[in-house]
Amino acid sequence: MRIFLTGATGYIGGALAHGLRERGHEVTALVRPESDGKALRDRGVTIVAGGLDSLSQLSDTLAGHDAFVHAAFAQSAGTVALDRKTVEILSAQNGFFVFTSGVWVLGNTKGRSADEVTPVNPIALVAWRPEHERIALKGGRAAVIRPGCAYGGKQSMMAAWFAAADQNRPLEIVGDGNNHWALVNLHDLADCYARVIEQRATGTFHAVDDSRSTLNECARAIAPKGKLQHIPADVARQKMGAFADALLLDQTITSDATRRRLGWSPRRTFVNSIDEQWREFRRQA
Repeated sequence: MRIFLTGATGYIGGALAHGLRERGHEVTALVRPESDGKALRDRGVTIVAGGLDSLSQLSDTLAGHDAFVHAAFAQSAGTVALDRKTVEILSAQNGFFVFTSGVWVLGNTKGRSADEVTPVNPIALVAWRPEHERIALKGGRAAVIRPGCAYGGKQSMMAAWFAAADQNRPLEIVGDGNNHWALVNLHDLADCYARVIEQRATGTFHAVDDSRSTLNECARAIAPKGKLQHIPADVARQKMGAFADALLLDQTITSDATRRRLGWSPRRTFVNSIDEQWREFRRQA
C-alpha cells in the first residue's frame, strides 16, 4: 500500500514509519523543512517538505495514496484548529484514514474498566479530541486509534525516569504514585496501526497492553534501589498546568475488542520488558 503519514519525525510516527517500511509498504511522510528527515530517508521513506498548514496545497500528492495516517499531535490550544483542518482534509480523501487520539479522552475510570464503546469523559487537555474523532469516523472509511501511554525505544513520557535512574537521581512522580496509566509498548503499538491499515478496519480501537502496575511499581522496575520523589498535585499543577492532570489519571482501559477484531496480541508489559527498554534507551541516548 501507499501510505501518507503525518508526525513521522515524532516518537510514535517514527516507529510507525519504520514498521510500515519493514512490512513492505511505500510511505510518504510530511516533514517540516527544518526537521531532520535523514532517518526516514535511510529507511526508504519519501519526504514531502511542509507542515500541516500546507496540506491544502498537496491535493495531487495526496491523491496518489491508498491510506492516510495522522500521527502528529496538537501541542497547544493554538494548534487544535489546524489539527481539525488536517482531519477534515485527510478524511475527505478517497483512501482509508487513521486518526490518532488517545486514552485520555476517557478520563479517570475510577476502578472500572473502559472499553472501546465506553462514553468519553476527556480531561481538559484533550477536550477537543472527541469531536475530531467524530469528524474522522463520519465518512465510514476511517479508524480512530487510542494509544495508551507509549514506552520503549528512546522513551517519551518515561524518558525522565530512565535518565534519572541512569544518573542516580530520584525519579519524580506526580501524586502518590498509586495510580495506573494505560500503557503500550512502542513496537506493539506500531503493529496495531499496521493491522488497522492493512485490514482497513473501521471504528475505534484501543492500543493498550496488559500492564496493570502502579506508577510506583513501574518506577521501581526502572530503578529497584533508586529513590522515588513524589510531587504534590497542587505543586505539579502550578508548574505544569493541565498536563499535571494527565499524569494524575488513574485508568483501567481494555483492548479486548481491538485484539479480537485485528488479531493483535501485544507481546510486552512495562515491567516484563524493562531489560529491553534499558537496552533501547541506552542505545539511543
